Amino acid sequence: MDSLTTHNVRQCGDEGPAAGRGPGQRGWYEWLTPFVRGASVLDVGCGLGYGLDILATSAREVRGQDVDPQLSDPRIEIKPLEQFRSNDVDVVVAVDVIEHIDDDGGFVRELVRIARRSVILTTPNWTAGRGTWEYHVREYTPAQLRTLCDRLGRCRMWKGTPDGYRTFPIVHPVANDWFNRLRVAPVVSHVARVANNVLPEAGRIHSHLAIVIDKP
Repeated sequence: MDSLTTHNVRQCGDEGPAAGRGPGQRGWYEWLTPFVRGASVLDVGCGLGYGLDILATSAREVRGQDVDPQLSDPRIEIKPLEQFRSNDVDVVVAVDVIEHIDDDGGFVRELVRIARRSVILTTPNWTAGRGTWEYHVREYTPAQLRTLCDRLGRCRMWKGTPDGYRTFPIVHPVANDWFNRLRVAPVVSHVARVANNVLPEAGRIHSHLAIVIDKP
């Protein structure tokens, strides 16, 4: 599967293993800890492994996965997802990885295959960033991310800041989808932008999304 090659999973690190791999999603890893309590966890596309220590404060067992040999570490398995067994761990997480993947559908199916219980993804919200980051293959609106994942299990979604330190459940997904559409519609985008500034924070459009896929 081409989407799991080094080139497509990570387009950073060319100047050294730390290039482009800072701990910018620390808050999202902290947000994940209640979901992985007592579980075995695989962190896919884990990079330097900053998140592994955070996950280990709650999980029973934590391993990382990446495909860049520069990231070799006893905790990190350098191999493509196809080489992992089905139902290998309780929970699979992928923090800000899917936006770098060509075959996103195949990628999510592999994550679900490896997980016994659930898969958790975070990714930028296209509505906020409009896909301007050059290393992203694509970004997703909330509706697009849900459509990609909901055939694989029961989905729950959150939104939040890029660092993950402020997160909010998407309680009314249809209303949230419409607000995201209005924010980019030429005629009403200004009104939606003003509304986004005055609404309570839990009702606003945020720049990041998270989705939990609970397997049947």
